[in-house]
Amino acid sequence: RMRVTSDFECGNGKSIRPVAPGHWSLEEVGEKAPYCKYFCVRLEPEGDGGLVQLDVYPDPDLGEPGRAGMMGHYPSQIWYSSDDMVTWRPTAHVWEDSTEFHESHLAVRVRVQPGQALHVASNAVAPYSRVAAWAEERAAIGCGDEALSLGRSHEGRLIPLLHLPARGADSASVFIFAGQHPSEHLGVYAAMGTVEFLQSAHPEALALRERFEFWVCPMINVDGNVHGRNGWTLQGINMSGDFVGAADGTEPQAAEDKALWRHLTEVSLPAASLQFHGFMGKRGFVDPPYDGLYTLQDPDAVYEGSAAAERYRAVQDVMKWDSDGLMGGGRPGTVSEGFVEYQLARLLGTIPVFYEINHGYCGVWGAKRRGAQVMRTALKALG
Repeated sequence: RMRVTSDFECGNGKSIRPVAPGHWSLEEVGEKAPYCKYFCVRLEPEGDGGLVQLDVYPDPDLGEPGRAGMMGHYPSQIWYSSDDMVTWRPTAHVWEDSTEFHESHLAVRVRVQPGQALHVASNAVAPYSRVAAWAEERAAIGCGDEALSLGRSHEGRLIPLLHLPARGADSASVFIFAGQHPSEHLGVYAAMGTVEFLQSAHPEALALRERFEFWVCPMINVDGNVHGRNGWTLQGINMSGDFVGAADGTEPQAAEDKALWRHLTEVSLPAASLQFHGFMGKRGFVDPPYDGLYTLQDPDAVYEGSAAAERYRAVQDVMKWDSDGLMGGGRPGTVSEGFVEYQLARLLGTIPVFYEINHGYCGVWGAKRRGAQVMRTALKALG
């Protein structure tokens, strides 16, 4: 016998039902397409365990756009954890041919050991409770580093924020964050990786701590993370487009975005910002590892003065050639006026880097290293 559930932190799955012994069906809980790709369920054996097949279908409430939106993210590796979502591995590392990708659904096969629960998900998952505890632990490790809060979410949860003060004079401020879209967990791990690198004895980390003050918010849409949502806040807001007019005084709608904008414009005042996202699959893309990069398309229309625009172009070109960020489509996406980066560039002249990691080809440690590498590349370009 087996229990398959999604009623836990970061869980996503509905209409879970047995089809036959060892065979279950479930539907992904999506939002507006294409934010309808994420699922995370727990398999708990009530006996000897054994081979289990999960048929995962798109959210039927989203109709054909939802089906196309979800299945367009696959083929992509499926991930599992046998230690309560601490360590994640691709299912194919243990069970070859573990997943079949169809136009209507995907079929995942795993083997559950007696007495051992197994989590199966579309990507490696970073639960809010563990990230919050991690922030406290990292602050205790670093001399002078602080675990703070950006504010409270719509449902009242504290949004973790780490402050790593500069160790030298005449420092510039850098703001790093992730988790706008809660299912994009590798972005969270990437932001965590920047902190772990900066607190290391790596010579480059020591040099960066001399030159820069760092503010790191590893997860901003904390409610969405807990509830296992794909892209929206609990107020029904996509944070990526919530900042239209912010530089001119229009306040964003989401509670989390209000807290973010206040901190950026009243406290940290960053010279540079780094935001990490994630996506899945390789349909329509080109070279591996299929990471993505978003850029300002017309810096001259955003920055006051040609010097700032030229500085941004230099950073953009360094990211283009020294990171994997254009491998997704061979060309960058657009940082539009609804992005916080666009408004911050207009208001403060901040240099933004917006980077997406592909969930199918990177796990927890890979995402942490990617985050540190992207940060190092971007800050080298700033000189």
